[in-house]
Amino acid sequence: MRLTGGGSSGSTGIIKKAGAEGRLIDIKDMLPNYPNISDAWDVGVISQKYLENDIDDPSFNGARYILPTEVAGDVEDIAMWNYGVFVRGDVPEALGIDPTSIKTTEELLDFMQKAKDYGFKDVNGNDCIVATTFHNGWSYDNYLQSYNEKKLTGYSLDADGNVTYDKLSENYVNKNLVVWKMVHDGLLDKECFTTTDDAANEKVGNGTALFTCAQYGVTVNATKQSGLYDSNPEMRYTWVGPLNYSDGSAQVQIESEGRSGSPAIIFPTTCSNIDAAMTWLDYVNSKEGTKLICYGFEGDTYELNADGQPRMTAELAERYATDSESVNKELRQRGIGYMAGRSYVAKKNAKWFGESAPFEADAENEYITAYKKVHPVEILKGYAIDAMAPGYENYSDFSEWAFDDVKEKEYIERAFFADTEEEARQIILDYQEYLKTNNGGEMEKFLDYMTEQSKTRDDFAY
Repeated sequence: MRLTGGGSSGSTGIIKKAGAEGRLIDIKDMLPNYPNISDAWDVGVISQKYLENDIDDPSFNGARYILPTEVAGDVEDIAMWNYGVFVRGDVPEALGIDPTSIKTTEELLDFMQKAKDYGFKDVNGNDCIVATTFHNGWSYDNYLQSYNEKKLTGYSLDADGNVTYDKLSENYVNKNLVVWKMVHDGLLDKECFTTTDDAANEKVGNGTALFTCAQYGVTVNATKQSGLYDSNPEMRYTWVGPLNYSDGSAQVQIESEGRSGSPAIIFPTTCSNIDAAMTWLDYVNSKEGTKLICYGFEGDTYELNADGQPRMTAELAERYATDSESVNKELRQRGIGYMAGRSYVAKKNAKWFGESAPFEADAENEYITAYKKVHPVEILKGYAIDAMAPGYENYSDFSEWAFDDVKEKEYIERAFFADTEEEARQIILDYQEYLKTNNGGEMEKFLDYMTEQSKTRDDFAY
């Protein structure tokens, strides 16, 4: 099951109900006996809010039932998602623009307009679209990066000490008007908000989209599928910027001090041998066990390098570089890789083996490796204020409409296709008015509650 720090997901509620009803085994005093998973509750591996709101839920009366999984044992093993904006390599070359010099959304739009005016063609000689996304608009927010603050939550603290909700701000209006402008000026693919990944992969894979976004690996995989780099290596997508935050600081991958929610293992009271279960988990999380389930057998699927670290065989690495999906499928059929993704607790692969995952050191795409260095992980410490939200007396009913992504999408995408900027602005303002006034103006009551909560401790992060 998956838990979210603060206890707002359905699976979290089920686990807490089972714990409160005595249906789960308390592992609080057991975990220290299993050294390879004993750090699962350490702050830094998981966040303070995860610890306080889920692991130590008050209804558990001091018991601990939840074993977090798929969390990182240190910064090096945090999954790097590599979000950003990417441009077909021949575009900046033809325009004489250094794409890494683009640091604001406004500079990006100017770059896009120049690319539109130039008249580029795709590999088939067809006209290009300027910018696209992957499925259902994922994630056009990358184009708007310089409107984003460097923070953990969707809340802010104003000058008067009041908690505010970011979607009620003027910045939210202005940010979404940028998307209206992109659509209106023919810079953003009008189909992107309802597209499928297959359709997006075709547009990127053929070089039809001059700019794309989301995770760099998704773009790279689209071009692998089409063979674009073999036929037209000059079209290799490279990164733009990365764009800065609204305060001008460099963009990073923001993470809390420890994961704030995760998949988790629980042990029902029907478990006949809890020691055997914990012993098995302890072994597969040991250095020896992790090597086995991630790399397989020495001399078969891996060899040791000069530093004594496992590396997949040259034959597998060569195949992985061109067709990672089929290699992963082949290894999974032998039990390699899949088990690790479902059983690791505090991942330590980088610390032990010099790479966070097999193939990464030798067969990972060199451009993805380079992008990670310009878009590193940064830990923001503090207790995220959004963990307090579920304590609101009517949170379950309130959250259904206040944080309804479908409702927001209806308003915002209607604004994107409005005939005029004034009409688009009004639609966005109408959405904000809906948030402010729905259910008798309950949003104000909720934010008053959040403001009071913000005074209860001095380590809140926004």
